[in-house]
Amino acid sequence: MDLDKENQKKLQGIFSFTILPYWLHWVGSSFSVAYVAAFYASGPYSPAQNELLASNGIVIVIMFTLAYIWARPAILYRKTQTEELRGKMRRRIENAYRDGGILLLAMVLTRLAWGLFRGGSMPPGTMPAILLGLLVQACTLPIAIDWIRTKNSLIMGMLYSDKELYRLRPGFSLPLYIKIVLLIVAYALAPFALIYLSADFGTAFSAWSVDMRNLLFTCTVNLLVGLGVLFYGIQRPMDGLIEKMRRVSAGDYDVMTHIYFSDEVARLKAGFNEMVAGLRERKEMEDAFGKYFSIEVAKELIKNKKVNLGGEYMDAAVMFCDIRNFTPLSENLSAGEMVEFLNTYFGYITPPIAAHNGIINKFMGDSVMAVFTPLLGSGHFASDAVRAAVEMRQALAAYNASGKAPAEIKFGIGVHSGRLVAGNVGTLSRLEYTFIGDTVNTAARLQSKTKDFSTDILVSQAVLDGLAGRAADLRFESAGSAELKGKKKPVELYKIL
Repeated sequence: MDLDKENQKKLQGIFSFTILPYWLHWVGSSFSVAYVAAFYASGPYSPAQNELLASNGIVIVIMFTLAYIWARPAILYRKTQTEELRGKMRRRIENAYRDGGILLLAMVLTRLAWGLFRGGSMPPGTMPAILLGLLVQACTLPIAIDWIRTKNSLIMGMLYSDKELYRLRPGFSLPLYIKIVLLIVAYALAPFALIYLSADFGTAFSAWSVDMRNLLFTCTVNLLVGLGVLFYGIQRPMDGLIEKMRRVSAGDYDVMTHIYFSDEVARLKAGFNEMVAGLRERKEMEDAFGKYFSIEVAKELIKNKKVNLGGEYMDAAVMFCDIRNFTPLSENLSAGEMVEFLNTYFGYITPPIAAHNGIINKFMGDSVMAVFTPLLGSGHFASDAVRAAVEMRQALAAYNASGKAPAEIKFGIGVHSGRLVAGNVGTLSRLEYTFIGDTVNTAARLQSKTKDFSTDILVSQAVLDGLAGRAADLRFESAGSAELKGKKKPVELYKIL
């Protein structure tokens, strides 16, 4: 089955590698011919030049044959798309440096074999010219491969899935500084040395001016290609990575970057993808914890590198909220209706808790326990708890007016502040992060007293003292004192009007 047009366009990327031998041949010939022209010129063509020109034909034939063998899996893939051919194309691109080295060796051996075939000895200057060409070709090889790969990255999208492109793949790669050094050696130092030595040798400019111009043209083109590699292979990917890092810092963890090769940029991208995956997993854990705890508790638990079965003291305000006459109401609802009712009810009354820096420690049937403490985000816990209670009253009124309630719902809220203990309670296999102590017990008993005092919100004297003028817009009325279980002295109580 023939490939569609989109994949045919992607496949062209692998055929672009077949220009590599001709590219290297052009570079090597420019330097070799310029070398013999500068030091061994004797008329229009020296014997060494003739030797090099004579071997060009067989070198081109060998190059064409090797290029065809290298690209054959892609040629076959256009008609038959198999995983075997796809795997061969992958290996071709992954081993491009190795295959390029083999190609260079084949080109040199071809020239040497041709010289031996023609008489067994080479004219003076031929061997140094071949070695100079080989040196420059070796310096050009990584730059040429990187240029072809960066300009034809679409093929990677056809050979690899998105998931595979997000991971670093094994493969040989030269460090960036070595590539830059090779570029400078081949196209700055080598031609400069050749021109300088020819002048010192006494070669007339007119004797090799044409070859020198060709050499300078070759150097200029390849220097520009080298700059293009730096831009397309390093600068552009880095700019894209910086932009993605901005998105991550803004909280977007659905950002990943494709990894095409195995160089420094690829390793940087791989580190970025691993970082984002870790942040995404952390966020998912926070969200999962957040279904049971507030985000502040989730962060505290995740931040702990070691689970601590102990606890810590903290100052806090504790709130208990419970539905009035829940048992008679529940008898008229099915199990499904009951769960739906509670979820909708809690969906109305609990947002004010989070809005005022409180955490929901637990749901207990129709009741909810919330804690406000500086250690988990509440700077003024008494004020936060009181304002949350008032807004929960307003939210309950909105719920009753929405028509979603099975009947008019009333609740009671008790708020007390003081010192308590927070920690992970349970075993290593099953822990619950919770709050315990007299402050918690007192808040629960205040909630139960709301019915006795015909009010929906009761706060203790400790809460009122902790407001320190931060609730001047709210009105409080003394409800007197009450004996509470576990308390030696009566507790002064206040209604919020």
